[in-house]
Amino acid sequence: MRAREWTLASCYGDPTDYDIPELPTWRVCRPERGGIAFAARGRQPFIAAEQPVTVRR
Repeated sequence: MRAREWTLASCYGDPTDYDIPELPTWRVCRPERGGIAFAARGRQPFIAAEQPVTVRR
């Protein structure tokens, strides 16, 4: 739900002008055992996939 708010607000200016919090910046981690993980700066990964698959939209 929050992604939709950020997208719409960014079409009309800065989302913070509409009291929508700033979009967090995440870093992408590639663990040694493979896969992918996302983490906030200076923190442990909060979501990870050991065997990600490519999808087509």
